[in-house]
Amino acid sequence: MKIKKESLSFAVLSLLALLLIAFSVQAKDGAKHGLEMAAQAVAPALLPLLMIFNLIMKSNASLSVQNLLAPFTEKVLRLPRTAGPAILFGLVGGYPTGALLTEGLYQSEDIDDKTARRLLRFNVNGGAAFIITTVGAVVLKSERAGLILFASDTLAALAAAVISSFGAEKVKNSHNGYSSLPFYSALSEAVSSSVKSVFNISAYIILFSALCAVLQIPEAAKPLLEITGGVVEDGALFSLPELAALLAFAGFCIHFQLFAIIKSVHMSYGDFFIWRVVHALFSYGICRLLLTVFPTEISVFSNSAQGLPAAFSLNLTLAVLMALGCAVIVLDLEGKKRKI
Repeated sequence: MKIKKESLSFAVLSLLALLLIAFSVQAKDGAKHGLEMAAQAVAPALLPLLMIFNLIMKSNASLSVQNLLAPFTEKVLRLPRTAGPAILFGLVGGYPTGALLTEGLYQSEDIDDKTARRLLRFNVNGGAAFIITTVGAVVLKSERAGLILFASDTLAALAAAVISSFGAEKVKNSHNGYSSLPFYSALSEAVSSSVKSVFNISAYIILFSALCAVLQIPEAAKPLLEITGGVVEDGALFSLPELAALLAFAGFCIHFQLFAIIKSVHMSYGDFFIWRVVHALFSYGICRLLLTVFPTEISVFSNSAQGLPAAFSLNLTLAVLMALGCAVIVLDLEGKKRKI
């Protein structure tokens, strides 16, 4: 079975390489577009925030945030208080900030692998700047729509966090509650880790943009593969609840970016994927509920009538999501069988 899986992986990767060579013009245009998006939108927005968040997490400044959030973190979520800042900054900064900060806590031994797995089940969210400003104000021409989307994503993440706490034992804090470095050491590590993370993220965006251009991915499916470009370019094709679900799912490009982190804490991708779907379903439902309380003008979706019908776009989205999800879960289960 191992040889068969390795042969399949080699065949798929070889096919992708041949496609990139055969359609080099399209691949180049797609990669160029991905590079521009990473350089103009992702890096400028994410790098400064990630540097500040990492600096807080690695220095004594984290202690005040931990103490402020401790009642909710410890009593409601049944997590160590050291996880509080990572959750808060993950919600504000957007993916993959929460996961990267979770990895930092695990590497510094402030949390164990069990706690890291719980965090990764819900701490993958779209940030305030991306959802409210880019998706809401720029794509949908409505900051109100952006606020509804951000509220849906955030409340869905917190709901998933609460559900994942059911039956969980109270986790003890490591290192008397937090570990810290001198300011100059924390700054150096924060800059280094942040730059490395942004370069890694940009590389994935470039790769997925090139593949989307070569494979001519349907517009309705693009956000499932690469959420940033897919939503920015084709966000108007979807209703607000559908966008909320797509933003919560985060796209397979984000999933791949986090794959090393997922495996480092001994989490199966199947577990991670299921909670992405749960987050997406919660976000969809919460968004519909919020729209009944805070109705948004239909003019926000001015491009919807000219694009795919809402029902068709949602069905196609779910079909692609289910097919890709089943494939990765099956591969993950096969890997587990060989270890038994």
